[in-house]
Amino acid sequence: MIIDIKNISCRFGNVQALHNVSLSVQAGEVVVILGPSGSGKSTLLRCINALEEIQSGEINVDGFLIDKEQSQMHDIRLEVGMVFQHFNLFPHLSVLENVNIAQKIVRKRSLEESEKNSIALLNKVGMGDKLEVYPGQLSGGQKQRVAISRALAMNPKIMLFDEVTSALDPEMIGEVLEVMKQLAKDGMTMLVVSHEIGFAKEVADRIVFLDEGEVV
Repeated sequence: MIIDIKNISCRFGNVQALHNVSLSVQAGEVVVILGPSGSGKSTLLRCINALEEIQSGEINVDGFLIDKEQSQMHDIRLEVGMVFQHFNLFPHLSVLENVNIAQKIVRKRSLEESEKNSIALLNKVGMGDKLEVYPGQLSGGQKQRVAISRALAMNPKIMLFDEVTSALDPEMIGEVLEVMKQLAKDGMTMLVVSHEIGFAKEVADRIVFLDEGEVV
């Protein structure tokens, strides 16, 4: 078991975003999280990556513990890659530099090693011909594929996808889903918040439905 969530609750002021949620995920499993807007789907992913503070319960990620103290937050973020709805690429850096930067700063890799890894990943997602292009020159689907490459460049054991296609035009959704399907085939452990029911049906080992902050 690579993720073990036990009875977590997360509150924002008077809003109970998650209430007593428990969930276990096996290594290599693809879990798609469905549910209406405001049901706590994105909050659950952000708790797994220690981006939101939980008030009770605990999350174990590959042997590292997240509790309300968040003492192992840095270790967990090295194990978990996250791709967001809105790309979050650095606009002043090229595609290659966007994928390089965290490898150099966090993983302490040399420029040569970082670039070799980045180019291989960008080729894998069909962006190998855009290395020197800047984010402002890319479509939404292309930006999202760069964002996925950037997360993968850190060699995470787990990938979290937070509604990564919801901001895309319909014709761009397919190219991003294809990359995610390939990751699933390669055995990556994935938690995916999505409204793409067809994608969930095709790749998910299991679907979890959230409503009003609880697993239904």
